[in-house]
Amino acid sequence: MASVPASDALAFLAGLQPSRMVFDLRGFERILTAIGAPQTEFPAIHVAGTNGKGSVCAIAEAVLRADGLHTGRYTSPHLDHPRERVCVAGRALSIAAFDDAVLTLRELLERRARSVQFTYFDFLTALAFQQFAAERVDVAVVETGLGGRLDSTRPCLPRVTCTTPIGWGHMEILGDSLAGIAREKAGILRPGVPCVIAPQPPEAAATLLARARETGAPVLVYGRDFDAEVLAAERRGSRIRYHPVMGDAIEVTLPLAGDHQAVNAACALAMAELFTGAPLDPAAVARGLAEVDWPGRCEWSGDGRILLDGAHNHGGATTLGNYLRRLEAPIHLVWGMLRGKAAHDFWAALNVPVTGVTLPRLTDPRAQTPEALAPLVGGTPIASLGEPVEVVVPRLLRDLDPRTVLCVTGSLTLVGEARRVKLPGIRLPTV
Repeated sequence: MASVPASDALAFLAGLQPSRMVFDLRGFERILTAIGAPQTEFPAIHVAGTNGKGSVCAIAEAVLRADGLHTGRYTSPHLDHPRERVCVAGRALSIAAFDDAVLTLRELLERRARSVQFTYFDFLTALAFQQFAAERVDVAVVETGLGGRLDSTRPCLPRVTCTTPIGWGHMEILGDSLAGIAREKAGILRPGVPCVIAPQPPEAAATLLARARETGAPVLVYGRDFDAEVLAAERRGSRIRYHPVMGDAIEVTLPLAGDHQAVNAACALAMAELFTGAPLDPAAVARGLAEVDWPGRCEWSGDGRILLDGAHNHGGATTLGNYLRRLEAPIHLVWGMLRGKAAHDFWAALNVPVTGVTLPRLTDPRAQTPEALAPLVGGTPIASLGEPVEVVVPRLLRDLDPRTVLCVTGSLTLVGEARRVKLPGIRLPTV
């Protein structure tokens, strides 16, 4: 169910290769050179990891913006429209501005880099760098797409980097061990550029620290150089105490649900400290956190009946499961996943008793079929199999006991489809 009309820009993007099959940055670097090396025009904060990257980016950008900086933010994937990936001063590009930027860049590449092949992610990364340079941002918070060492975002010039929790994902590309995956993620480390390291499995932590020593990147480790504690947890957020890299502890309200967001917030705040080189202004932090908006990640509908979470891997499922168990409410799951994701591992890691599960048929051709997921749910009652999201969600809201939480999870693609159903208190991006 499309939420915006098709355009020449979207048609062009749809025709691009969705992912890089052979990782080699030389071609992409030729593209950046052809369009004037925009990535050299602004300082960046560069974030890699398996889980939490987007939340860390969203918090860091909001806090730096509240502190008076002109900010850019580049994240992926999107929920409704690819323009959401490129934000300036906290706002996604308008549809009109995005379409114009896509078509202008396409024409430029046809003139200057016709022989260079590029992917969907390459193109949008180049577009984001162009926008940040044109806007003369004071800082761009940039999330890697996949890995780090050979990711298209790697040519940015960071003043601070961060590795969020590393876990299993994209093993066919990044490696079949946590050390191998961490080695790829550690590719964003630079000589003399401080790196904020979130809590890690021991194997990943050892790899990151070893690579930092080899690279000459100073490290600040969560739990040693900074940390955060949850003072009071609510369904939609928490009150936390942040122990900073410099200065005194501060207490702030975090409007993102789940205890894991305290760790994400601590990493984001540490990056903000390092970027500005000064202790945090508690008032600016409070203003910034009040404006943090990261939809589709433990996002509640206005009436508190629907929880939307784009968890799609083992780590995300574990975190979501921990959060759901604390709700002490009946749970009905709406579950869908894309191909290439380990659905069995996701279901096992979620480990939450549910009253039933609905397996819709997603519109994305990359989706696993409901029939493939059905055998994985064991004895859990299946309420519906293979119906569209826009059909099953309204029916579940009508038929389920109002005390039951409807949790939509397994893929940001599924969450995006669910958000486009008219749900109370769910705000879609404006034009």
